[in-house]
Amino acid sequence: MTLRGIVQAAELVENPPGGETIEMLVRAQGVGPSQPRRFVIPHELLIADDSLDPDLIKGLSFEADIEEEAPGRWRAMSIRLASRMLRPEE
Repeated sequence: MTLRGIVQAAELVENPPGGETIEMLVRAQGVGPSQPRRFVIPHELLIADDSLDPDLIKGLSFEADIEEEAPGRWRAMSIRLASRMLRPEE
């Protein structure tokens, strides 16, 4: 599924908790009514692109190809971010 919206919040979390693998949890706004509002960017994408910093992507528009990895857990297979801020931080 392709998801488009604005990054409302992003944070780095360990998965599993206490483990060595880090992923980014993204909360999105502006997505369709039946689309997920949260998804994760897996460790593999984070290490491949150093611009994926949780503090720098807040407020940017994005387009992500996501898939449901487990019930209620959506995972980004790829993500593209806008180059400019569309929504100022609150």
